[in-house]
Amino acid sequence: MDIVILIDKYGSHCNRLFQSLHYHAKCLEDKSIFFNISLLGNLRFDNKFFNYFDYIKNILLKSINIILRIIFRKKIISFKIFKNFSFKIVGGWEFRVEDLTTKYFDDLKEIYKFKIKVSKNLDKLFKKFSNLKDQGKFLVAIHIRRSDYKNWANGSYYFDDITYKKIIEDMREYLVNKNISPFFIGVSDETISEKINLDYKSNFSWIEDQMILNKCDLIVGPPSTFTMWASYISETPLLQINEKGNLHFNKSFICKG
Repeated sequence: MDIVILIDKYGSHCNRLFQSLHYHAKCLEDKSIFFNISLLGNLRFDNKFFNYFDYIKNILLKSINIILRIIFRKKIISFKIFKNFSFKIVGGWEFRVEDLTTKYFDDLKEIYKFKIKVSKNLDKLFKKFSNLKDQGKFLVAIHIRRSDYKNWANGSYYFDDITYKKIIEDMREYLVNKNISPFFIGVSDETISEKINLDYKSNFSWIEDQMILNKCDLIVGPPSTFTMWASYISETPLLQINEKGNLHFNKSFICKG
């Protein structure tokens, strides 16, 4: 039996979740024990104190990882304790086993669901969403990704307010013509402009925004692990905005990991 340990995180938020997910799925298949020390507490806590702890924790873990790589000069470091028992230290972003993230979806969904305490305001919002669904509303989440997207991929997916407004108008018309009554919910890493014609604008944390996406019937946004994680964990269809700021309404998919 192997004990597989992931100590060096990749990226932030949902990048880290996907990185962990694939190693975890492989360990479930191999009947190995998996620990992601870098993700310790991230599914349970969401506050300034924990974020500071997480920052310090991962600086220390990154330093340990660098030292181990220098000493052993290997991407995967293995310590054999007994004949059939060893420790393995893994890392990196490229490792993918999508067939296994699909195979073990039920187990992984339970392991990786957020465990933070739901605030009164968020609980009130969820009740509102439930009532809207009872009234026949179709909840559409719009992920307005800004900040780092101004530079990522040469800014190809950094869209202005006018573009997002047009996307919502086009989608509203498309859904209404299909006798679907949409309710548009916006989440973003920046304050959402009033120019964007949304029915609700979130002002919650990234974890709470993830929980909001999980309540929706459709997720829309530029290519991002943020929307892909929500699609995967809640099995919600995802529509991605292309680099021209357009949508192909018939090309929604559910992320498999």
